Amino acid sequence: MKIFVLSAALLLAVGGSIPVSAGMISTGQGKASPRIVLADASTVKNMNARSCPTVEIFVTSWCGYCKMMEQALDKKGIAYRTYDVEKDDRAAKIYRDLRGRGVPLVRVGSKVVYGYDPDTVISYVNGR
Repeated sequence: MKIFVLSAALLLAVGGSIPVSAGMISTGQGKASPRIVLADASTVKNMNARSCPTVEIFVTSWCGYCKMMEQALDKKGIAYRTYDVEKDDRAAKIYRDLRGRGVPLVRVGSKVVYGYDPDTVISYVNGR
């Protein structure tokens, strides 16, 4: 098992950013053997498109719930862009087009979450 883990780590180190799927596969004789699969470019593209929707948070500088939303996403390691609707005219227009009435307003891909609801935002990021 240690050799298997070392092999996967070595592949990651040598391959740079090559995605590696590692696990154990049954041999049918009651034993398991290591299995390492390298992803091809189309798999990586599809995986990135699926797993990384654009997350945008429309905020104001004085909003406590906005800061809490940012902290919740930071804690989960979710990348996002923040737009201050009081300081950025373009962001304010997008906010109005999304029928924003309060902050935070979070857009995850094509879905919109009104108000502080980190669980819904995280579920949208995870594709649910």
